[in-house]
Amino acid sequence: MRLTFSRTLRAGFKNFYRNGWLSVATISIIAVTLFIINIQFAVVISENLLLNDIKDRVSISAYFKPDTTEQDVLKAKEEFAKYQEVGSVEYISKEQALEDFKRENADNEILQKSLEEIESNPFEPTLSIKAWEPKNYELIARLVNDSNYKEMINTVNYDKYSNVIDSLGTEIDSNQKTGLALGITLAVIAVLITFNSIRITMYAFRREIEIMRLVGASNNYIRMPFVWEGILYGLISAMVALPLSFIYLKFVAITESSGVILPFSSSIYIDQFLNQIFFKNILWIVPAELGVGILLGVISSIIAIGRYLKNPRH
Repeated sequence: MRLTFSRTLRAGFKNFYRNGWLSVATISIIAVTLFIINIQFAVVISENLLLNDIKDRVSISAYFKPDTTEQDVLKAKEEFAKYQEVGSVEYISKEQALEDFKRENADNEILQKSLEEIESNPFEPTLSIKAWEPKNYELIARLVNDSNYKEMINTVNYDKYSNVIDSLGTEIDSNQKTGLALGITLAVIAVLITFNSIRITMYAFRREIEIMRLVGASNNYIRMPFVWEGILYGLISAMVALPLSFIYLKFVAITESSGVILPFSSSIYIDQFLNQIFFKNILWIVPAELGVGILLGVISSIIAIGRYLKNPRH
């Protein structure tokens, strides 16, 4: 067993070395494919950071009538918080709403004077409601309008922000689906490229394979050198692609014109991805990258040699 392992491993290295520029070309193509997958993964995660940042700022507000008591508003808050679609509910009193408005518009003298002339608090007690998912806001607005407290509520401002909320939900879903589809497509391309490279290798060494079959070598013994060759392709490609991806993303993160390179309005989310996700998870990202590269090479090798062993003439 150990002898077979040693021989097939040496044969795999020999195939890899003999292929010369074909090996270099295959590694380059797989590395580029892994690089694009890495960048797309970073784009998906960074866009999700952006979208989640926007999502955290999005909410709908239920404005209660001015004569509604604080006790009734707090009871409504407890009921709305029980809805499974609701992430959080914040109570904003009339006094707090007034203070917030004054602070946010401290530089606007006209508004400040208008409030002084009114001599009363024009704001209403409010419940600010955040959903777990943007797609749930429409249902929450319906539930609030149909609740036991509907007679106490003046308005629910869902309609005002419905387009923004709906667009946010659509963007999140589309972003995830696009990233998954592109990743799968690129992986298939990498497998096909490696498959063809190994098929060329097998064609070049077809006489040696025929001799091994004549002397009674098993299919596994014939197969293993090409599997090792595929592993080498994937391993070296991953070792090249990962640092290149990091350097590229770091360049994007520190470049003011990053919006030209990637579809971002700011490089801050690329920087967040590198600092909050990449570095903190480096111990599993590196093995995962190597594993993906090796997997692509092994799958390609197994498919290629499998077809050859079934039909050695092609």
